[in-house]
Amino acid sequence: MSLDKVITGIASASVIRQVVLSPSATQVIYHLSPQYRLSSQSSDVSSLWISDLSPGSKSRRLTSGEHNDASPTWSTDETEVYFLSDRHEQDGNPGPSAIYALSLKAGGEAYALSSTENKSAVGEFWLSPDGRCIAYTAAREPTEEEKRKEKEKDDPIIFGDRKGNAQLWLLNVATQQVRRLPLGAKDSWHVLSVAWSPDSRDLMVMAQAHPSVEFRESPVAMLRVSVLPTEADKVEEVCTLPRMHSPMLLWPSPNEIALVQSFIPEHLPSSATLFFRPASSQGENQDLWKKYYGDVEDNLGLSDLRDGKTIAAAIAYGVQTRIDLIDSSGSKKALWKPNDEAPTGVHDVKRNKNGEYVIAMVVSSGPRCEPAELWAGLLSVEKLEDGALLKLTEKLSSHNSWADELPRLITEVVTYKAQDGTSLEGVITWLKDKEKKALPTVLFPHGGPYYRDTPSFNIEYYWGREILAFAGYLVLCPQYRGSMGRGHDFARCAHAQMGTHDWTDCYDLLQHAISQGWADKDKLGLAGWSQGGFLTAWGVSQTKDLFKAAMMGSGISDWGALAIECEEPDFLADLAGSWPWSETRVDHKGSPIVHVKGVKTPVLILHGQEDPCVPVAQGIGFHRGLRRASGYPDNHQLVIYPREGHMFTEQKHAEDAMRRMIEHMDAYLK
Repeated sequence: MSLDKVITGIASASVIRQVVLSPSATQVIYHLSPQYRLSSQSSDVSSLWISDLSPGSKSRRLTSGEHNDASPTWSTDETEVYFLSDRHEQDGNPGPSAIYALSLKAGGEAYALSSTENKSAVGEFWLSPDGRCIAYTAAREPTEEEKRKEKEKDDPIIFGDRKGNAQLWLLNVATQQVRRLPLGAKDSWHVLSVAWSPDSRDLMVMAQAHPSVEFRESPVAMLRVSVLPTEADKVEEVCTLPRMHSPMLLWPSPNEIALVQSFIPEHLPSSATLFFRPASSQGENQDLWKKYYGDVEDNLGLSDLRDGKTIAAAIAYGVQTRIDLIDSSGSKKALWKPNDEAPTGVHDVKRNKNGEYVIAMVVSSGPRCEPAELWAGLLSVEKLEDGALLKLTEKLSSHNSWADELPRLITEVVTYKAQDGTSLEGVITWLKDKEKKALPTVLFPHGGPYYRDTPSFNIEYYWGREILAFAGYLVLCPQYRGSMGRGHDFARCAHAQMGTHDWTDCYDLLQHAISQGWADKDKLGLAGWSQGGFLTAWGVSQTKDLFKAAMMGSGISDWGALAIECEEPDFLADLAGSWPWSETRVDHKGSPIVHVKGVKTPVLILHGQEDPCVPVAQGIGFHRGLRRASGYPDNHQLVIYPREGHMFTEQKHAEDAMRRMIEHMDAYLK
């Protein structure tokens, strides 16, 4: 397959985004959507698919894919599936998302459960354990005056305006009657996440003053709300979280909730940690909180087995992921560990009528060159107690079969030492038909910084390492300090440390590859997206001409300016070490813009014009600095993609970004 076809294939790929096992754990429904859309499309499209879990089963399409059908949930009796859809029209366009139901009987037609006349979209919804009610979020409906102003473009943006805050609503499935659930003193707050009590009588609500990421580091209220009509205004403030780390929230047992917060809740760069705490107000006594993981491993996701006590936790340990069973007593047991598989983070765990544990999980495998597909497996309680692990035995989907024609790659996990002796991991990838010897090499640090690379086979993302490997490069992905998978202290290294250990950890993997004879020291490139884009800019600013070519994608060049204009200022200022108005400007120390003098490495800068996370001014500013102060004004190029945010969504832009990156590397490294 030609490299051009590889690029087209990646830009045309589909991704499984959500997997939901039926209550009996005999079937699974999932949400499939194109990774990128054509620029001619007015809205996203996606579809729902269904499969039995019996041996030899294959998935089949449940909805047409002509609309944006997402967020599937099974009815308790498994006769229907509830989902969000924009299939109704308003003013000739796809309508705001509403809740639909689809009978799973032959010939069943989808019908709306919530109103299709509302102007406010349904954000998320949660079915009660007894199946009678659906709690969902949606902003209040605009007033006639607000509609008039919107039509006349009389629409100034007022900072902190709460009219778009998601409110909490309750839908009776049988009658389709809807009522709003007030939140007491926090009634104007934005609802982030919801969990039902096991008896379907109460909701645990996670709410914050405002929905924008600007307010992400503000306190979060945990509210217990009764859904009983006789207790319509009963709201108990259970506790206050210092900040929003993750919306993951479960209510697995009558008296305790499970949620994910930072290992030290007040810390911004920190590991994701599982906490159990009482489901009612017990004051702010932290001794009531039971903490699991987060010290040397990180929590990635939660599933409720609905047995009154047990949850399944996805655990990152280094670059690998496993699934643990855990209950609030602290009893833990590994259910699944990888055998060259790398989960995408999309999975569900339940028990069937025989008491067996069932997993439906999307995994890929770098070592086996297998793209991400849905797999399932089961394990008896007896075998688990004897020390056996569940194995994924049934492949249920084949959406990426086009990848069978791709060139074979080799993906390995390597260990190496940092300059100060810290043991680190790296993921490296290259073409199978190339000897791992003196290869042109691209150092490719991941984004985040609280993120990681895994031994996956990623053929859905324009920013994956695979595209460079297909182009003939040895690709080095360092798991630098600040990454996930190594616990709190490792993640906390990102605090006020930009351009320190993060960069030297990357550089040390490169030196390791050179010392082993894998990399050609005269043919070195550097590339990355987001935080990887920062490390690219920082790397060329420190080495000046070590790298023959570099690509900075959606990257940071000036931490102080970023804290002023980005959507998540507190977090970015914490990484930088200071605000731009601080008396001591620590942020300058780690800003590549300060060090552009003498940068000879040709830098290709790619950036989305509408990026709220790392605004385009970061790319423009670095390009201007390189042109005016590097001494090599003609070496550098800036490309801006209209309509794109932090991660590109349009197919043609994804294709263009991949082609430009490869052409840029080829021009200087081959």
